[in-house]
Amino acid sequence: MIKALKYCLLSSVLLTSPLSAQQQRWFEVEMLVFSQTPGAAIQETFGDSIKAIKPGRAYDLLTPRYQPDIANLLSELPLCSQDTGFASEFKLMPLRSHTMCIFEPQVKPWQQHNLFQPRNTINRVAYPLQLPTVITGRGEHQNTPYLADDSALQLRDIAQRINRQAGMSLLLHTSWRQAPVTERRAIASRWFAGKNFSQQFDYWSQPRNLLVATADTTLTSNTPTYTMTDTGSDTQLLSQIDSLLQQLSANSQLPPPPGEELAAIAPEQQNLSSLPDQVWQLDGLFKLHLDHYLFVNTEFNLRIPSADKLNTVYVRQSRRVISGEIHYLDHPHLGIILQIRRFDPPAAE
Repeated sequence: MIKALKYCLLSSVLLTSPLSAQQQRWFEVEMLVFSQTPGAAIQETFGDSIKAIKPGRAYDLLTPRYQPDIANLLSELPLCSQDTGFASEFKLMPLRSHTMCIFEPQVKPWQQHNLFQPRNTINRVAYPLQLPTVITGRGEHQNTPYLADDSALQLRDIAQRINRQAGMSLLLHTSWRQAPVTERRAIASRWFAGKNFSQQFDYWSQPRNLLVATADTTLTSNTPTYTMTDTGSDTQLLSQIDSLLQQLSANSQLPPPPGEELAAIAPEQQNLSSLPDQVWQLDGLFKLHLDHYLFVNTEFNLRIPSADKLNTVYVRQSRRVISGEIHYLDHPHLGIILQIRRFDPPAAE
């Protein structure tokens, strides 16, 4: 019995050892993403529908960089309503004996409005209108994916050639480190770059000013106008109000509520909370997984502005890659250059 138990323990150790070693294998990923103008032989066709890319539970290495936690900083700042100048002037005023016992009439607690009114605090830093091309981090090793430091960028010569090439524009050059797992357990990382179109367009590439103007025009044109004559008669006034309410309830031309109108236009847009709140020139996901070989899955939306609208190109690619080699994922509008290198984490102290 004891001998059988030893064999079971030995077999379990042998089976779990390769899996543990696989989980501890770290790689350093360097990625260059650039937009390019298609050749004359390729006709540009943009579909009306936009493929939504939901970040979900993807690793986001960029948002903490542009949206840092400033709660501790805000707690040390004075309130905007505090008037320090008036307080200092009041301290310099001499106190007179005949005014020392005169008090201003105080408002009773039940006469005050919004006794527990919350403070309006700006706790987020505004996103820039244009993101820098090169993104690096401090390179401090941790258990989750993290940005590498500047020394990890080994493809600078290729980045320079892309910038000099006509019709190409480098959007992102970055490097990060992660330990890939199987495809079933792999979690993608989210990346965005380029210009910020959030002030001009929504996620579905609709102009924001045009949507507001259209809604105002529809509401104004479809709402009937009624004029009440001041005759001094209460009976006639009530009659006009009753007639107005009947006509409003019977009028089928009134615009629907905003929620119903959006649902009728685009049913796939109902769950907007899972979509990014910023509209970037490049936005999407990158997944690296290890199943005997390294595999890469990319999914990006590239937004191309025109005279009156924002066109969107959806690019989804999959590739088996070899560590140490430079790989190129080609598309008429979007190019991705990758190099995945083995990385040995520092020894734990």
